[in-house]
Amino acid sequence: MSKNPFSLSFGRKPFEYIDRFSDEQRIFDTFTEMPVTDQVFVIMGVRGTGKTVAMTEITDRIGELDDWIVLKISPLDDITDALFKMLYNNRKVHKICLDARIDFSFLGVNVSVENKDIGYNLNDMINQILEQLQKKNIKVLVAIDEVTNTPQMQRFASAFQLFITDNRPLYFLATGLYDEIESLRNVHNLTFLYRAPRVNLSPLNLGAIADKYKRVFDISTQESVEMARETKGYSFAFQTLGYVTWEHKGEEILSTDIISEYDQRLSEASYSKLWSELSETDKKVCRVIARDEGGHVSDFREKLDMDTNYFNQYRRRLKAQGLIDTSTYGCISFTLPRFAHFILTETY
Repeated sequence: MSKNPFSLSFGRKPFEYIDRFSDEQRIFDTFTEMPVTDQVFVIMGVRGTGKTVAMTEITDRIGELDDWIVLKISPLDDITDALFKMLYNNRKVHKICLDARIDFSFLGVNVSVENKDIGYNLNDMINQILEQLQKKNIKVLVAIDEVTNTPQMQRFASAFQLFITDNRPLYFLATGLYDEIESLRNVHNLTFLYRAPRVNLSPLNLGAIADKYKRVFDISTQESVEMARETKGYSFAFQTLGYVTWEHKGEEILSTDIISEYDQRLSEASYSKLWSELSETDKKVCRVIARDEGGHVSDFREKLDMDTNYFNQYRRRLKAQGLIDTSTYGCISFTLPRFAHFILTETY
């Protein structure tokens, strides 16, 4: 292979890809197996965990089923308007509508269906279409990547809530950052989102990462395991370390030059943006943890001069954001590789 098989692009499925079988299968089964228990699922995780790629894997699988229609809508669009137009312009749906003598063609492709002069309610028109699809046992999946708490997202979420109340065959799969999802879930009257199941993407399997590195670079098991551990299972780090190592062919595995460029690319492409989105107190807590990663909670509290309740607020928040690991009782470390190094060397 002459071309670098690793990718630094977000959202695009790389050539060297590791499946998330359990997370993806859980969502696929929830939507496709009877009886249906949930019609919405949210994939969460920090930037670079592979949310978009996981969504694509799921939507591609569902899109191959004959009784499903998958619609991918941008969060920047007028989502409800886009849903109507994409539904009505779908060949299968259009024929079903015409057979049922439902015709909205007079609106025109580029005419806003929310124009009050038309005299039609957008949600009612979507509901009419979904009613006909329901009779044909056809289901619709709306997929939105990186949702944010915007007016158009709120309008869609409110409409979606009405549709599922009427038992319409409409499903919703979203990806997003913790803060954005929490902001949207707490909007008044969007209670279905508050109860919606969520998947916090777990780290990639280190054994699978090591196997990939061993095969691609033709290195020993020990060397491949060392490389895998250096990624901590962070999807973007797996790609980045592989990419940098490929570009430094002939050098010792995890050489000083490789680690230096690895740090730089993680910082520029992921960590700097992630850091800018934290609150000042979040940053203060992270700095203390970085100085003694893996240290004890009581020591961190003492250095921050925080009582237990106050400190626990930020510990829970950073854990929910996917930044810290509290699996070792009483201790805290970062989930992201070399994040402590980033904090200590580049944020002062």
